[in-house]
Amino acid sequence: MANPPPVTLFLQQRPSKGGAQSCLARVLCHPKMQVCNPLLVTAAQGWLTQTVQAAGVPTLILPFPRSRSLKGRLWQNRAFSRRLLSALRDRDMHPQWIHGNDHWEALLTLEVARMSRAKSALFLRTPGMTARDYRKYRCAEPDLVSVVGEALHSRAQGWDGGRTFSLIHDGMDAAEILPLKPKALAFPQKILVIGSHLDWKGWADLTEAVFQLEQQGLDPAIEFHFTGHAPEPAENDLKLSRHAEGRFKFLGFTDAFQQRILQYDLVINPSRQESFGMAALEVVGAGVPLLSSRSGVIEQVIHDRRFLFNAHDPADFARAIEQLMAQWREAGDWSPHWQQAQQRIMERFSVDTTVTKLLAAYAAFG
Repeated sequence: MANPPPVTLFLQQRPSKGGAQSCLARVLCHPKMQVCNPLLVTAAQGWLTQTVQAAGVPTLILPFPRSRSLKGRLWQNRAFSRRLLSALRDRDMHPQWIHGNDHWEALLTLEVARMSRAKSALFLRTPGMTARDYRKYRCAEPDLVSVVGEALHSRAQGWDGGRTFSLIHDGMDAAEILPLKPKALAFPQKILVIGSHLDWKGWADLTEAVFQLEQQGLDPAIEFHFTGHAPEPAENDLKLSRHAEGRFKFLGFTDAFQQRILQYDLVINPSRQESFGMAALEVVGAGVPLLSSRSGVIEQVIHDRRFLFNAHDPADFARAIEQLMAQWREAGDWSPHWQQAQQRIMERFSVDTTVTKLLAAYAAFG
């Protein structure tokens, strides 16, 4: 009886929807990826498991240890690996690749690969990752390490000049590119602000920019709606008490991100740093105008400087909002600009290209 084909395990602890999870889901569900028999290993049921299961990708649910803890390093990582490999044997599966979806999964990736004698691979995604993170999670040790964006790729090369890092961008599916939403006749009164409560997502820069504009008479009817919950001031102080009640609204999180985008005529991305910046590309793909900080890959997509401002610079942020407000009516038809931006996404950041590069990287190891 012939042996079953080997599988490629992808380790991603948290299954809730986020940038890392949505990018991984696109890869796992892509038709070309099925040649390596992907299998998702995660800690619980959630958006990610539901999405890949709907596409026919198998999943395995196991509690993940705290891999960097003393217990994790002494015995829990090995115990996790034994349980995982036992579950695979029960399914008559054996792994060829173990692929961690970010450096947080690196230690488990290495242990499972060691015990199964499989090859190991790792994505580097986190924009705030440091050289210390690289060392303590042993990110130099996997056979294949790929980075999703240029800035992080450059930093990683500086941490470890002795190895080659693959640059494999995240990618969008062609089905996510929608017709352009008609331009609003007047500057929108309700504006969506993407990101999260984390300080590096730049929400405090937005509230500071708005405060500066209020000193110049910003229309009190304009509201900014955030895609998440208000942060604790001790962790990320937005100084909300300076503003009138109703200026800012916090919508909470939703899995239906594209549907939320389509409820607005203008979206703002205030992020201070991104390794890639998928949420910003999803806005452009949805056909809604985006005013964005210069972070991640967005400058490779948006070429019109009216829609860009310097990251972590509230004064330039305020200038960009004020300029857009002043020019909104006179700007004319900007659909060619956004059509070209959508075309650049498909040319440079298609998930088909992502999967093609990833499979080629696997194949290079034989």
